[in-house]
Amino acid sequence: MMKRFCFMVPAIALLMLTACIRPVDGPDVDPAWMQQASTEKLADITYQINVYSFADSDGDGWGDIRGITRHLDYIESLGATGLWLSPIHEAGSYHGYDVIDYNSVSNKLGTETDLRELIDKAKAKNISIYLDFVLNHSGKLNNWFQDASSNPSSPYRDYYVISSNPEADVAARKVDNFAGAYSPGMGSWHIMNQDGLGYKGRLHFLLDWNNKTVTVTETTEAAQPSNPSATRWIYYGSGVLAGLYETGTGIYEITVDFDSDWGFLIRTSTSQWDGGHKWGGQQGQGVTFGSPYKINNSTAADIVFSSESLWYFASFDSSMPDLNYGPYAKASESPAFKALGEAASKWIDMGIAGLRLDAVAWIYQNQTAANVSFLKQWYDYCNTAWKAAGGSGDFYMVGEAWVDTAEKMAPYYGGLPSNFNFYYWYTLKDRINRGKGDDFAQTAIYFQNLFRRYRPDFIDAIKLSNHDEDRAANDLGRIKEKEKLAAAVLLTSAGKPFIYQGEELGYWGSKSQGDEYVRAPIKWTVDGSVPTNALNGKADFGMLTGSISVEYQENDSDSVLNVYRAFAKARNAWKALAKGSAAAVSSPSSSVALWTRTCEEQVVLVAHNFGTSEQSVPLADYTLDKCIVSNGSVTVSDGTLILGPRASAVYLQ
Repeated sequence: MMKRFCFMVPAIALLMLTACIRPVDGPDVDPAWMQQASTEKLADITYQINVYSFADSDGDGWGDIRGITRHLDYIESLGATGLWLSPIHEAGSYHGYDVIDYNSVSNKLGTETDLRELIDKAKAKNISIYLDFVLNHSGKLNNWFQDASSNPSSPYRDYYVISSNPEADVAARKVDNFAGAYSPGMGSWHIMNQDGLGYKGRLHFLLDWNNKTVTVTETTEAAQPSNPSATRWIYYGSGVLAGLYETGTGIYEITVDFDSDWGFLIRTSTSQWDGGHKWGGQQGQGVTFGSPYKINNSTAADIVFSSESLWYFASFDSSMPDLNYGPYAKASESPAFKALGEAASKWIDMGIAGLRLDAVAWIYQNQTAANVSFLKQWYDYCNTAWKAAGGSGDFYMVGEAWVDTAEKMAPYYGGLPSNFNFYYWYTLKDRINRGKGDDFAQTAIYFQNLFRRYRPDFIDAIKLSNHDEDRAANDLGRIKEKEKLAAAVLLTSAGKPFIYQGEELGYWGSKSQGDEYVRAPIKWTVDGSVPTNALNGKADFGMLTGSISVEYQENDSDSVLNVYRAFAKARNAWKALAKGSAAAVSSPSSSVALWTRTCEEQVVLVAHNFGTSEQSVPLADYTLDKCIVSNGSVTVSDGTLILGPRASAVYLQ
């Protein structure tokens, strides 16, 4: 069998390997060949933590940094060598992605002293700390944005995507962060300063429906009541509807005492907004008294009262204004880049060993080449800071380039060493739900070959669900054996596995009820409480019962938690399973996935039954007497591997 090179992943200290999870009649463990197992942690498993809901150390209902420190033994039991913390900076919301101060630790989560203690104690267990870092946008309450909003000469206006006439500036390609795009694809412009937004006084409205214009003039003529027979209305203020009078063919007029702090809209229905019934203007274009103003029912932005108002762009919502890095080829020269670089350097100097970058596809509005150029500059900056601080090897950085396909994501490896492989999970849940395993290995290897074209030393960040997705258990129908299978596949696949908080306990949850329901707290003990204050009490208490707790599952040999622990320990003990390259093995069953992992002279065979019935798999060319780890019913007879429903096994060759 041809030897293959290992992937990255330095050797680090190991917990002792336990016996396989297997039935009584399953494969026996031979102590002699078990001596080939490493005594160091070989894998590169990362555990993702929502700091605000992981563990509460002081009883205030918020998870905090000290709570994480107190549970490092638990994290170590999952074989983790890395911890990804949700944003820890001062922010306007519980989740932390609307950052107020990049140089601070939120007082709800702890102090810098607490963070240093976590870094030091985690390091003693050979666990690195990664911070979630938000580069696409800041929070609206950030001092930079507050100053930019109120101070016409503010230097921070260069930090944001701001325009007095967005439509014209985008058309003229003057918005650097659109990187030449006419349409950003996501997000919208929002009024930045309130001057000129609304109006209070008597106004006359003339709506020319033939030309789709509205002309507004100040007047002293008598105000009119709303027309009860109207077919067109002015909508303004706190839900006021003023019915217009038809004064000619397609001409409608009314004079009203107007009072609105946001402007107005035209409506063609008193009860419906959709179906073209809402008419407004263009974002960034205000009405001028006495001049016809063009209206439309596509963008239909609020019609404001001055073209001098400033507008800011936000890819997500108005609470998170996008940051501006100028022309992408020179992004590192921008004031915003330098300010964020200084903040990142502070945390790197403290001992942070990696960053998870949020929403990197939208830094330059889904313009791949621009984003990749920016990310390369950012990574080089942070990697230099890491080495200057005495870090060994290269700094770790993983991007959330959440785009439609793996083919569209792959170029992001030109900017970053690691990116989340959403397509791995999409493939895995599809195959598990269909009971089809025979093409899984080939598909996973296809992704890796694709990424390798852009970066030979790529780090494939494989995962199931995360804090922005429905829980893996939901996607798998809340079927426990499927959840165990997904865990076993994740921890036997090539790449850098990420385990999301609660996934190892079989947590379920759907974003349809709100993001909080996929960010549930860890239930540590059978009878103990959970920190839900950050989530405003939005938690599924029907899920958070004693039987899903860590305490209960540790003592349940059939638990999801114990599958994660066993396969993580096996991955940490065997270099082929931890770092080996993958090669697909032809499967005689459509339900069974087979592949090998090879590192130097060590080879393992991985087998998973994605189906609901027992499968007999002849494997005469492979050794089946050295089981590293297994789950479910696994037996061997005369060179044939017999896998029960959704069973898994790994054999040393």
